[in-house]
Amino acid sequence: MDISCTHCKSSFVLPDDRIPESKKFKLNCPKCRELIIVDQEIENDKIVAPEHFPHDATVAFLFVQNKDLANRISLFLKQRGIFVSDSSLVHEALDKVRINYYNILILEESEKSKSILAIVKKWNGMRRRDVNIILVETNCQSLHANEAFFRGVNSVVGAQDNQRIENVLDLALGEFKSYIEPWNIAAKKLHLKG
Repeated sequence: MDISCTHCKSSFVLPDDRIPESKKFKLNCPKCRELIIVDQEIENDKIVAPEHFPHDATVAFLFVQNKDLANRISLFLKQRGIFVSDSSLVHEALDKVRINYYNILILEESEKSKSILAIVKKWNGMRRRDVNIILVETNCQSLHANEAFFRGVNSVVGAQDNQRIENVLDLALGEFKSYIEPWNIAAKKLHLKG
């Protein structure tokens, strides 16, 4: 179960085997130690419907709190024919990432996005390989391969490059295209022989 603290706004995952059987329970936030009251009846009422996009469309999901930056990224993607879905609420973002298939995830580096990356870590290798995950507003150099690897994403975009986000995203998308191309060729050869 994904839980967000109303006090410090951090998000964390409570393993299913640790969830009490009662509909309402209390726990302390692991970060700020404040009391959190969880009402499962209210939580279960918030259902995110699956999104529908054209067959074979490239779809990106954005979880970026900086509205100006999110708008610029969205416009950049739409100009390239990429459909865009977004959310500014972490619980809605978690649900969307769980139930929809996205080709691109663009997440802001924050405590909230860590819970989304936790979902990604549970994906099998085939699914993870097919999704280009880009972390923006990082505190490192843009497109630094080691920093991306340590964060569990394909590319990172430093906060210092927000003014030229379109250029850096173009490079990040190009890098992923080069990375995925041999996998796609191998898959086609397997389908032809199989």
